[in-house]
Amino acid sequence: MTHKAVSDRLLARILHIASDAIICVDSRQAICFFNEGASRMFGYGADEVMDRPLSMLMPSRFHLGHLNHMRTFGQSGSSARNMSERSPIFGLRKSGEEFSAEAAISHVAHDDHSVVFAVVMRDVSEQRKNEALVQRSLSDAEMAVRDRDDLLGLVSHDLRNPVNAVKMLASALLRFPVEAGATALPTDAAEHASVMLQAATQMDTLIQDLLDATRLERGQLRILQRPSAIGPLMATTADLLASLASAQRVSLETELEAGLPMVDIDPDRITQVLSNLVGNAIKFTPQGGHVRMRAIRHVDGVLVTVQDTGIGIAPDDLPFVFDRFWQSRRTDRSGAGLGLAIARGIVRAHGGTLSLESEVGRGTSALLTLPAAGNPTAGYPSRP
Repeated sequence: MTHKAVSDRLLARILHIASDAIICVDSRQAICFFNEGASRMFGYGADEVMDRPLSMLMPSRFHLGHLNHMRTFGQSGSSARNMSERSPIFGLRKSGEEFSAEAAISHVAHDDHSVVFAVVMRDVSEQRKNEALVQRSLSDAEMAVRDRDDLLGLVSHDLRNPVNAVKMLASALLRFPVEAGATALPTDAAEHASVMLQAATQMDTLIQDLLDATRLERGQLRILQRPSAIGPLMATTADLLASLASAQRVSLETELEAGLPMVDIDPDRITQVLSNLVGNAIKFTPQGGHVRMRAIRHVDGVLVTVQDTGIGIAPDDLPFVFDRFWQSRRTDRSGAGLGLAIARGIVRAHGGTLSLESEVGRGTSALLTLPAAGNPTAGYPSRP
């Protein structure tokens, strides 16, 4: 047997055992080769389809289009073409079942006496089903998220009215004796009113966090930027949290480098970020510890650091601290676990960065960068 004959037999055997369907047709569109992969795919034996039209392997509604496609391909001079590029391909099994397929066609012989085309097909019906399931799942998930956000926004908005009413009434009770010239409230009543005010304030903060998280996810958080100095915001933050630091017996210090540039920010939002960072630092710093808020010049703006001498964050936990609703197992879980996620979202919306560095037992440092006013990179919104 010649070397060519051996090669031809080997090639024929490889084609027969290929997992894809390989079908050859002549110029009459009659099947002249049908491998084992095609038999498995369509359910026909080779003897059942040999010399019969290729159209028997496709639904009748595609017959005319297939003839036109083959005629165009034969006249195009192309050596090969992916048939799935123009329209979806469907095969028809012996059982009558239709299935999705991918197919490519090629000239394998063409001389004065014969034209042979080879079609390679792959059954992708399961793949298409899985893709459809994934797409449906994604659509359902997106709808569920929208419904959740709509409900969250509605509930949060409606909750704020009674919460604000409780805050106003509790504050009025605490002020009433002084404003009315009366004697002070009984101790028990004053304590109850103070607890009411504290609880309502905490609830209002949680509601605001939920609303902010939803707005950030939707890209709808309002950022009203203007050139501002960072020093006054740090001072405001220190004043707001001075009583908390005193109650925790933690010293709170601020340090401001001279000659810092103005930053292009929404002052209220950056104060919100600083309050979250400093509040966390105080919360996780034991009595006698220190929290320092410091601002220095950065490459293209200002770097604010909030350093504490607290318990620190475990290395396994550090990658997750900015995830929404995530809380360390060691926290008292008094919040919703949204503060840091919202803070980072706000900072990114300003074109800045926020990161944490920590060592267990030695403390944590939050690093906040803000672009200088006039920096072209500032103010590009980003998802948290």
